[in-house]
Amino acid sequence: MATNYISIRVLQHDKSDQIRIGAERGIFQDQLDRAVQDTIDQYEKETEWCGGFQVACERYYKRIAIVDADTLAVLRVIHPVKEEG
Repeated sequence: MATNYISIRVLQHDKSDQIRIGAERGIFQDQLDRAVQDTIDQYEKETEWCGGFQVACERYYKRIAIVDADTLAVLRVIHPVKEEG
């Protein structure tokens, strides 16, 4: 069974409202779960200095998501926006 090939990017929205969009890469649609795990693993390595991925998310990011490379439509939220109240 053939699956669709899609182009994705990682969108990072930090608490100072800066948005960064990573480089485009292609995956098969059924590999989206793997792309999410790869992204978490990458953030884990990059944020070891502050306690890892979960700590960094709580301190520095409003949202991290996998988005469609062309339309920037959210395909999967990795770290959600939490309502402050």
